Amino acid sequence: MNLLVHAVGAWIAAEAASGRYPRPVAIGLSMLVSRLGAPTVMMTMLAFGIKRLNEAGAFERLKPAVSNPRPRAKR
Repeated sequence: MNLLVHAVGAWIAAEAASGRYPRPVAIGLSMLVSRLGAPTVMMTMLAFGIKRLNEAGAFERLKPAVSNPRPRAKR
């Protein structure tokens, strides 16, 4: 349960840091999450870093190739 609380807190903090929420809401969420301590801060930094890398395209070659969506015509 403790891990779940820290993981959810880290997810909320990463979303607030990425600009998803307005500034007053993000500040309030950050204050609440900061009370969870060091494990949440580390998970937040990791999640935010992975999210930024994903947005930059660092994981593109790990995704499976898209097959041809059009069906071939039978002759």
